[in-house]
Amino acid sequence: MESINSSYTSLLIIILLATVIPISLKRLKRISIPSTVGEILAGIIIGKSGFDIIQGGVELDFIYGFGFAFLMFLSGLEVDFSLLRSTDADGKKKAIDKPIFTSILIFLGTLIMAYGCAVLLVNLNMVADKWFMTLILSTTSLGIVVPVLKEKGIISQKYGQTILIASLIADFATMVMITMLVSFRTEGNSASIFLILILFVAFFLIYNLAKKYLDFDLLNELSDTTAQIKVRGSFALILIFITLANAVGTEIILGAFLAGVIVSLLDEREASDLYMKLDAIGFGFFVPIFFIMVGVSFDLTAVLGNPKALILVPLLIVMLYLVKLVPSLLLARVYTLRKTVAAGFLLSSRLSLIIAASAIGLEMGLIAVDTNAAIILVALFTCTFSPMIFEKMLPFENEDITKRVFIIGNGKGTHTLIARLKEQNTYVSVLVTNDIEAEAQPNSVDEVVIGNPLSIEFLKTTPINDADSVVIAVEDEGVSDEICRMAKNYFNKSSIIILSEDNNISKSETLYGAQKISPDLARAALAESYINNPSTYNLLFNETEFAIVEIELSNPELFNLALSHIVLPGNTLVLAIKRGKEKIIPHGGSILEQGDIITFVGLREYIDSTKELIATHVCAITK
Repeated sequence: MESINSSYTSLLIIILLATVIPISLKRLKRISIPSTVGEILAGIIIGKSGFDIIQGGVELDFIYGFGFAFLMFLSGLEVDFSLLRSTDADGKKKAIDKPIFTSILIFLGTLIMAYGCAVLLVNLNMVADKWFMTLILSTTSLGIVVPVLKEKGIISQKYGQTILIASLIADFATMVMITMLVSFRTEGNSASIFLILILFVAFFLIYNLAKKYLDFDLLNELSDTTAQIKVRGSFALILIFITLANAVGTEIILGAFLAGVIVSLLDEREASDLYMKLDAIGFGFFVPIFFIMVGVSFDLTAVLGNPKALILVPLLIVMLYLVKLVPSLLLARVYTLRKTVAAGFLLSSRLSLIIAASAIGLEMGLIAVDTNAAIILVALFTCTFSPMIFEKMLPFENEDITKRVFIIGNGKGTHTLIARLKEQNTYVSVLVTNDIEAEAQPNSVDEVVIGNPLSIEFLKTTPINDADSVVIAVEDEGVSDEICRMAKNYFNKSSIIILSEDNNISKSETLYGAQKISPDLARAALAESYINNPSTYNLLFNETEFAIVEIELSNPELFNLALSHIVLPGNTLVLAIKRGKEKIIPHGGSILEQGDIITFVGLREYIDSTKELIATHVCAITK
């Protein structure tokens, strides 16, 4: 009973720390430290290297072990197969050749360099097993890479997909190879390796049976009741694969990962809240306990009291970056050197898998205690500084971006439109159907994608998801109408512009609310604007220091406030207010409401401050 009480006391301390750590780290303004790093550091402080106040027990050990498995499950859950597919010009599905091919080459290059580094470490008497060390050096932390890509909003872009695929391949391949190596080392014969195939047979069998026989309508109906059937099913899958992995004598990391992949394949990511629920369970309870316990069991004296370990730490840091940065230079064929090196640094992040692999190696006697401690220290270093370096080399793309525009087609006027949009810091992405059209795009274009605009599966992989406006510039009116229909119905786009030579009203204007702009209409409108309002015309088309923008009111501080009570930055003026379908001519007594679309004019240097005031939760400046 005393042991149970001490376990619960230790668990209470750990949970309290897990609650306080993210809040404390968020308050740090000068440096961004991942929560997982803070949790490991906190574990070191309260563990055997610090105050040594945590007493282990069966209950705590179980949660620690299951937290490890759940972390691997969540890694498998992050595999979004919709990002790994594209279409060719005929709309048929195919693998994204270049990103996958490049990612495989990067991983092979990583393995080769890691092997060379491992041999060097063996020759220096730093480690004993060159093969296990090769796999340790080859790992990548999917748990670090995915959140960073999501936070920057580039996970659905080709650059983000390439980094994601490279991370997935490194994570999955090293996981399989570590499992195979451990099986061979423990069983001593190659036959044991083939037992791992049972896991993959079970994977394909369960996936196909579930896809064929499960009543998904019933599951959806029960998923939001007290049954929470999808969550229960997910836990059942985890335990099935963990049990199976134990039965065939392999490590649980592969089984838990495959369980996560099955859930990712079966459940619709966009339409389901299952991912949020599993994330909440994992990162709200199991995962932080795992990382804090990693710190608790960390033996700092094994490093500080061992000269060999002190030398090993800087050596490992150099090697871990080297084996990723050099192969990542293959990306320079497609991206700028800055983006290439930034990707290499992000792929150098190590955390969950390298720590898990190191723990397995320590348990199997493949690495020493001091080597394990050095690996954990190095993992903490890379997962802290690699994302920070990535942030510095690749600043947030939306910091100065006013809008995102997705142009489909290479029709007349698109290049002029692109040039003007780029003057206003607009993020412009273009979809064309062949390499010739892609090569013809201006260098200022942020992203060019090639594929079939009539394929809904392909469009899902393009920047249309994040676009504020969609511009359709194709010659065939039927194709234009179909693209417009998909943009409206599938992607819920309200701002759709059609560039056309035809002056007649199209089906897209009537059915989907698109705005057609033809040369005759544009010329007439511009001429009328100049005749009636020459100063306004010059402001719109000739004055580069002025800008006219529309901003949606989302700052609660300004809701139900009179316009006269707001001091706008600089010389910024309010031109118009749109509230639903109602258009309001502004005056001092105009009361602002949430969701109002307000049109401002002013010097560009003040427009950003105006956006911050109107669209974010900053305190309003009032008279």
